[in-house]
Amino acid sequence: MFLAPEVHGFPDGVVVQGSEGDRVGHPMSFAEWVYRYLIGEEMAGWGSAAHYAGPVLLEYLPTGPDERVREVYGPERGM
Repeated sequence: MFLAPEVHGFPDGVVVQGSEGDRVGHPMSFAEWVYRYLIGEEMAGWGSAAHYAGPVLLEYLPTGPDERVREVYGPERGM
């Protein structure tokens, strides 16, 4: 996955390289791309759809010597 300065006229798009070397450009923000990927759309080429029904797990990595990894779960997605 690459962030591109422009994809199909859209600034700051996303380009994904598939497992067979093909590339597909998405004229959208990274946040929208991740959202669409997580809800099950094919966002990385043919047959790349994935569906994660549970809440999203976010891990905040430590930024100092006295901190630990903090895990936060998103809301239930109802899917």
